This record gives sequence, structure tokens and C-alpha cells, in this order.
Amino acid sequence: MAFEKLRITGRDGQPYRLGEPMDIHDRDTHLGTLDPITVSRDGTEVLIQRFAPSSFVKKEPKRNFGPLVLLEVTTFLAGQFPGLQAVSYLLSREIEMHGDGMNVAIARAALLQAMGAEGVTIAPRPHSETPGNFVVQGVWAYNARNLAALNRCLARERHVYRQWDEAADAGQSIHALRDRLRQLLVRGPGVRGGEAAD
Repeated sequence: MAFEKLRITGRDGQPYRLGEPMDIHDRDTHLGTLDPITVSRDGTEVLIQRFAPSSFVKKEPKRNFGPLVLLEVTTFLAGQFPGLQAVSYLLSREIEMHGDGMNVAIARAALLQAMGAEGVTIAPRPHSETPGNFVVQGVWAYNARNLAALNRCLARERHVYRQWDEAADAGQSIHALRDRLRQLLVRGPGVRGGEAAD
């Protein structure tokens, strides 16, 4: 079955209820859990903080799931909960194996800006176990302009994600795949973010 979009559920595959931990799936494969998801008292704003990757994701260090997870979750929330007016992000997961922490933070911030988030900031992560980790914050407001930007970014990330699937099915080398993705990124609009979801 070809990839179309990530599947989002509550625990044990149940329909998602706002404020609960959110499980993310690629078809039948569990990618990880967003927990906590904090909801404002009036139910108009949520805060996304931490993405705990599954063992499957941890075994795929060269495949960047973060940007797609962040975009799919934001799109899901905006589409499923009409009263929601804003999604806030506090992205601060420790970076141990994915390269320079500042570069990752810059990529996360660029993705938030590309999808329409405002007030995007980068700051050193306090009490980090590993030096060079940063916190990226921003707020995505629900409006027509931001929805259009979000949908553009999401369409692009889904396309990139499908490239990985097609390459794996064809037994294509990682080097050839990187060349294809590099060409796509140079031509396409928007920005890809490294490890964007936390």
C-alpha cells in the first residue's frame, strides 16, 4: 500500500481526543508518541512539546521523520477541532546523533516559519545533558494564509517521504536517493527542517 499520509490516533488505536497523548503511525508502523499535548482552559490553543520516537524510528537514523510528523499533526489538529485557534510549539528534544545542534535548531525554526508560525525563537536549552542543544518556540495561528502555507509544506514533505519508500522498494542506494532529494529541495518551495518534531 502506497504512502498517502500519517495516521493519528489516541492510545491503543482509539479515536484521538484533544489533550490525550497522540500516537503517530505510517500505515501499520508506529512512529512515536506526542506527549504531553497541553490544552488551554478554553480549548482554543494547544502546546506541542515532546515527540518520543518508537524503536522503528530509532533504527532509521538517516531518515528524517520530524518535519512530516510536525506538519501532519498540525494539519490534523486544525482539521479535527474547529474551535482551535492556535498551535504552540516548544521543540527541545536532545540531539545526540544527528549532527550539530544549532543547525538542527535553525532547520526547525525555518520549518515553523515556512508553515506560517510567528514569534519563532531559538534559545540554548537549559540543563541540557549534551552541550549545544537548543529550544525552538513558535505559534501557528489558524487562518487562511497559514492554512495555505501549511498545506504547501505538507504536500512537499509527503512527496519527499514517498521518495524514501520508492527508493527502498526499488533497492536504490542511499547515495542515489540523496542526490534525488537534493535536486527536489533545490527546485521546490518552502523549507525542510531537520528533526523538527520533538
